[in-house]
Amino acid sequence: MKKPIVLVVVVAVVAAAAAGLPFWFGMQAESAYEAMIASTSQGGDLAVTQSKFERGWLESTADTTYAVTGTPVTLSVLHRISHGPLPLDDDFQFQPVLARVKSQVSLALPAGTPKLPPISGKTTVYLAGNSQTVLDMPAVKTSSADGGTIDWKGVTGSFETSADFKSTKGNLAAPQLSVTGADGKGLSLNKLRLTVDLQRGASGFDIGTVGVALDKLSIDAAAGRTAIDGLNVTSTTKEAGGNLESGVSFQFKEVATGDSRQGPGQINVQIRKLDIPTLTKFRTELQALRKQKIPPEQANMMVLGKTLELLGNLAKKSPELEITKLSFKTPDGEVSGKARFVLDGSQLDVSGNPMLMLRALSGDGELSLPEALVRLLARDDVVRDIEALKQSGKLKKHEIAKLTPKRIEMITQEALKQLPQYRDSVVTRLKLVPDGSNYKIVGVLKNGQIMVNNEPIALP
Repeated sequence: MKKPIVLVVVVAVVAAAAAGLPFWFGMQAESAYEAMIASTSQGGDLAVTQSKFERGWLESTADTTYAVTGTPVTLSVLHRISHGPLPLDDDFQFQPVLARVKSQVSLALPAGTPKLPPISGKTTVYLAGNSQTVLDMPAVKTSSADGGTIDWKGVTGSFETSADFKSTKGNLAAPQLSVTGADGKGLSLNKLRLTVDLQRGASGFDIGTVGVALDKLSIDAAAGRTAIDGLNVTSTTKEAGGNLESGVSFQFKEVATGDSRQGPGQINVQIRKLDIPTLTKFRTELQALRKQKIPPEQANMMVLGKTLELLGNLAKKSPELEITKLSFKTPDGEVSGKARFVLDGSQLDVSGNPMLMLRALSGDGELSLPEALVRLLARDDVVRDIEALKQSGKLKKHEIAKLTPKRIEMITQEALKQLPQYRDSVVTRLKLVPDGSNYKIVGVLKNGQIMVNNEPIALP
């Protein structure tokens, strides 16, 4: 008789434990949610205006509203959390997890701006606390208050986050976005992609890589159409010896304006020796400032003051900015260059004094231009001379009538080829020096004095 009783007790204990597991997982989900709220609002860019968590046995709901600091924009996030270990939701699987979350993110914009559809998300929180989120925003086509249109083909993405929220890796993709004004002018983006691979460093700053890629950007304006193909911007940040170092690479395949085609082009910039304790203090002060209810004008003045103070304190470690590569190819040749600047405040307190900062700033750089491009820089001089001739009274009416825009363009091109004085005027004005088949500008900045090709330039 004892064995059946023991078996019943064991079964009852196991059943109770199994029934209690979802409740325990719900408690863990609530703890993780509270940690996420604290993490997202820590920087001061988002302020939590409402947060509510209702925990059930098998399922919980969380409703949070954020205000974007300094703007009239608010974010509303609604979560439906199915508790582990085996969440009983529409995506039921025989895989133990902490929770599965279905979310809806709504963006509230100022009155008169188009309303965007909410973004939906599905998040799996694994037993170790790390999570994976899949995002999706449906396509939308709407009209703005001024009679323009917005045609957005939606957004998709996927992100992986560590249990302590200190590591994030993922991507977003938007196939197409078109914004058109009432006059038919506007811009369009094709195949926009964002990639993120960031970790929270020992300093508390995010380090890693962020990249933005765009197949095509087109801008239609009254002056004509401009398009950029194959645009890529990559930013990499790392910690080194108590400093932050950051690099940005900007590349494009082609820029087209009217009948003109330029490119490819690239510029690489490196920023070094940014003192981490100084940056940390500045970040803490800005976060505290954002949480205060200060009029915008006063807040902007306070931010400006703290920024000048930041530059002065950073200058004590002599931070550097270097353009390691500049290349821009044109049909008339390649423009290339490089530069390096140092803000040395180790011997001079430059805090809050722009003039002293100028004295502490030193550097040098050079730019190489092909001769054909130097001639093109004189185009405005030729056009100005033609206009002066038209106004001089030396031409008869029938001669002036023949100077159509097309004819003026032909004369301009011929003058640039045949009359070297136009090229020479640009060479003199820009203080260019011959460099093989090219011309070069070498600039040096020291003690507030700028030298261009060994000749001083007066600052205003």
